[in-house]
Amino acid sequence: MLFQDRVKIYSRLMSDKGISHNAYAPLFYRYLWKCGVKIKPPHVTKFSHNVILQTILFFTVFAVFFSGVLVFANSLGLNEPASSQIIMFYFTSFLVSVTYGVIVSLYILQVQKKHRIPNWSELN
Repeated sequence: MLFQDRVKIYSRLMSDKGISHNAYAPLFYRYLWKCGVKIKPPHVTKFSHNVILQTILFFTVFAVFFSGVLVFANSLGLNEPASSQIIMFYFTSFLVSVTYGVIVSLYILQVQKKHRIPNWSELN
């Protein structure tokens, strides 16, 4: 069975269970699917894979956004941060991202169990 067919079956199943479209097919996943990337939807992915992916996504957005804030603050003439502050910033960003990844993955796991969502290989 083709990947896109499984995504359609998955979408139909999730909407039948009353789960919102943005919850079962987040914008980032839809974008990747349109680009041809064959990444499994979050509700049929292993917990550990969800933690890793959610952590990477959040860290990327969080770090890029706040790096922009630091550059903007520097352009306003505020003090340039020391290298130890930058290291601490990225370390804190990483910890926040891991926390976010675990929380989101636990939520996805809870939805999987509550609605008895089948494995990716069982979608036919």
